[in-house]
Amino acid sequence: MKKNWQKRVKDVEILASSYQKHPISPTYKPKLSKPWQPSSIWKLFHRQQQAFNFSKSCKADIHVFALENEKEKKDTMHGQRIYLVTTYTELWFYYRKYQKSLMHCYEVIPEGSVCHLYFDLEFLKQANPECDGKQMVVKLIQYVCQKLEEMYNINCSVKDILNLDSSNHQKFSRHLVFHLPNAAFKNNVHVGVYTKNRNFRLYKSSKLGNSTSFEIAEDNQFVPKPEKNVSREELFFLSSLVSNVRFSDGLTVLTCDSSDTKKFKGRHEQDKIYLPASDTMVGHHCSPYPEIDSFIISQVNKGGIQGVLRRWNYFSSEELIVYDVGKNHWCENIGRAHKSNNIMVVVDLKKEIWYQKCYDPVCRAQKFRSESHPLPRECCLDFLIDMDELVFTMDEDGNIAPSQNNVCPTWTNLQLGDIWLQPGTQNSALTGNLDTAFIDNIDDAMLLEAVEDTEFNIAPDIQSELSMNSEEADILSDNDLLAAVKELEASLSKGTK
Repeated sequence: MKKNWQKRVKDVEILASSYQKHPISPTYKPKLSKPWQPSSIWKLFHRQQQAFNFSKSCKADIHVFALENEKEKKDTMHGQRIYLVTTYTELWFYYRKYQKSLMHCYEVIPEGSVCHLYFDLEFLKQANPECDGKQMVVKLIQYVCQKLEEMYNINCSVKDILNLDSSNHQKFSRHLVFHLPNAAFKNNVHVGVYTKNRNFRLYKSSKLGNSTSFEIAEDNQFVPKPEKNVSREELFFLSSLVSNVRFSDGLTVLTCDSSDTKKFKGRHEQDKIYLPASDTMVGHHCSPYPEIDSFIISQVNKGGIQGVLRRWNYFSSEELIVYDVGKNHWCENIGRAHKSNNIMVVVDLKKEIWYQKCYDPVCRAQKFRSESHPLPRECCLDFLIDMDELVFTMDEDGNIAPSQNNVCPTWTNLQLGDIWLQPGTQNSALTGNLDTAFIDNIDDAMLLEAVEDTEFNIAPDIQSELSMNSEEADILSDNDLLAAVKELEASLSKGTK
């Protein structure tokens, strides 16, 4: 019996060594209910910066939202918001299910991110009895559309504007989101409405303490374009997201100098990025990632050519930075410089690559993009971002509570005894050593699931490294592992008595 136990312990140690050499792959994550839906990511943070740090370090297409929760508002949190990081699809999937936790939800518009033109309109009815809110909205839309045509030569109508209504007997309240034809604004500053990281209430959400949510206004004429596998209600939800702007060759990014109300004059000096003699960039000349700015500048200053970055645009929906390059027209498509047409450099922060595209009509017609080049290690998000602690969890009923474990484990430092649990579609972390305290916190089904998940990610050639023959491998099943753990638990329990 003792010899058999020693063999089992040795087998477990061999498996543990293999798992440490080949940790669980970060690509193995459960999906939602359909194949086209994204992997599940659902993280809650105490501070906004924590949420943005996590979202930037994750390679999935995730976004930051702010939640107001009645319990925290009343007791310990004193009105402070909790920040959720997840995908658009998963948020919508659970939006109606968690009535208590998710019905006071706001989009956090990232600083520097390309966004739609939007307005938050409201007034108190009792203080303004003579005001006709609906008619005022009509006049505002007419005025803005007129100015868009004068300043940017953009034809826009009421059919391009999502009109949401959250009015009640006390207050008139509307949200307008302009979906301009192939155009959006550089960021919040150029929209002129709000400051950085603005919280903008979502479609179907209400303010804490108020049951009136934003719904489609009765005079709304905007109809979103149909998409495969997306319901009409979800399309309205996606259309209400101000920073949900995707990069495309035909997209025009608009800028506006708030100090100049006259006719638009084109690109502004503040959009240009220069490399001073000190080789540093400061202030608004930088994108949200000055380390990447410096690297791209080094790439457009080669072979005796002194290129400059004329402008940057940040697309938070895809974590892309698009640089307009000046004084360097070299195009990889034709193997030489264009005579006059400019080029752009696109940096994909999620994939950690960069590539060149072109404004030349022929290159654009060919949908040309150069070969992808890897970003240097010092420009990658996981190198730039310092992860903070995870402090909240949400259970399957939507209840939010402080996390029992404030340390957010990474895929690279999981040790034997650490298990990454993903019940349903939510992520939670359970860490600990292989001792009685750890065993008490899990059951056999959970341990079996963890073992199966881990073995699923080990390639056949890796498993061949285990020092056992085929006969031994047949004997060492999952049940054997569970039995070995139970015997170890019993042994440890006797030792502590």
